Amino acid sequence: MRLRKYYDVVRTNNSFFTTSFIQKMKISLNILKFWKNNLTKPAVISNKPVVAQIEPTSNCNLRCAMCIRDKIGVPIGTMSFENFKKILDKLDCLFKIHLSGQGESFLNKDLFKMIHYANKKGIIVNLNTNATLFNEEVIRNICNSNIGEIAISIESTNKKEYENIRKGANFDQVIKNITNLSSALKKTNKKTILSLAVTILKENIEDLPNFVLFAKKVGINKIIAQTIQEKEDYVKNYGSNIKENLILDYKKRLNVVIKKAKIMAKNKNIEFIFDEEKSSGCIWPWRSIYVTWNGNVTPCCKILDYRKVNAGNLLTDNFWKVWNGEAYKSYRRMLKRRKAPLPCKGCNRV
Repeated sequence: MRLRKYYDVVRTNNSFFTTSFIQKMKISLNILKFWKNNLTKPAVISNKPVVAQIEPTSNCNLRCAMCIRDKIGVPIGTMSFENFKKILDKLDCLFKIHLSGQGESFLNKDLFKMIHYANKKGIIVNLNTNATLFNEEVIRNICNSNIGEIAISIESTNKKEYENIRKGANFDQVIKNITNLSSALKKTNKKTILSLAVTILKENIEDLPNFVLFAKKVGINKIIAQTIQEKEDYVKNYGSNIKENLILDYKKRLNVVIKKAKIMAKNKNIEFIFDEEKSSGCIWPWRSIYVTWNGNVTPCCKILDYRKVNAGNLLTDNFWKVWNGEAYKSYRRMLKRRKAPLPCKGCNRV
């Protein structure tokens, strides 16, 4: 599974192969430094991030039942293109960017300018979306960009259940949008991977095999399933209805259904990924960085409140003072010992 993941990243990264020789060498040497540091996992490291998740906006056009973005008290806003360039110029050895965060990425009017700027630096761009905004212009811009993977978030193949979870979305329109994008990518011979990103709830466990049929119907060949976030700081902010959806009490049944879905997916030639039980430890603080729309940094994309970690700000601070600052060093020391820092409590990667 891991080899397939690396293969997909390489084969879709046209930007890397078309960038300058000097930039290719810079990125490649940084990857080698990361692998060397990852063997011993020191607190202070010489490599820059290989992967970054940068939040284009924390605004969203939906009100999803499991979302806590409006409950944690952090400012809501949108990153400007100029600030994106400043951040990317500091993260000058990246191989991959996830242009996603707490909001809907396609709400940022400069999203495609960001993608093209990253592409020129040899960086593959992936993103997550709710697929509600895929009109003709957006689809045309996607086909004219180098995007590695677009993961479409969806929790049910049933219209009523889907719209009850993703409040504000129209199920029929989303299906049409996905189908139109899939068709356009094939017509233009783009290598962009479309995947379904499924958050597993108690109420949709039995529906998992149906996602395979749904994916086949709309022209998608990859499904990424993950359980609802069970970190302590998420759970305390969930409403009572979502707390009832925690999977802890349904793991045995979940494993049975996942196995069934994987068999069905294999028969349909669809990749089905669910590897939450196979963690060998978190490598985020050595490999990756998360940057909010206003430049604040956390060691992980699952730490929603950057004020609790205070790793720094890439718009105002020196990069190395952030990357090898006290917050990052503390996380690296604890995670090397497989100890969970407070904001990581409950994470299955620790």
